[in-house]
Amino acid sequence: MKREINVIDLKFNEELMKIDKPRKIVIHHTHNPNLTVESTHKLHIERFKWAGIGYNYFIEKSGDIFQGRGMYVGAHAKNHNRDSIGIALAGNFDEALPTEEQIESLVDICLEFMINYDIEPIRVIGHREIEGVEKTCPGLLFDMDKFRELLIERLDKIK
Repeated sequence: MKREINVIDLKFNEELMKIDKPRKIVIHHTHNPNLTVESTHKLHIERFKWAGIGYNYFIEKSGDIFQGRGMYVGAHAKNHNRDSIGIALAGNFDEALPTEEQIESLVDICLEFMINYDIEPIRVIGHREIEGVEKTCPGLLFDMDKFRELLIERLDKIK
């Protein structure tokens, strides 16, 4: 099922480069459960001095998907931004699980990218699974192995 991706007018401080060929998807949580796509954009500009929101896509607790950087190089996973799509979910998954709506939206958008860019389920990773990352992102309660199994199940139904 293809989900609608909401596009809001986010102003970036510099010109963004297109992602050439995404080879993986990196899943994140915001850690602060109260962040929205707009407040994350503002935070990334003001605190981190980035061009704007670092994530390519953002999923709010309602399951609504928002375009962050879209298909432009993100600022979400050091040394992996040029060939990955970063998707953040609002919430702190060290303390609580994502909503069912968030998981459904995440499955849908991941499947769309996996099919469009020929990305294998094993290449859908949590931020913490990148070598050298010391964060728990996307949270200790977010089981990446179980999520990849869900993606494989859904892919099998599509094929």
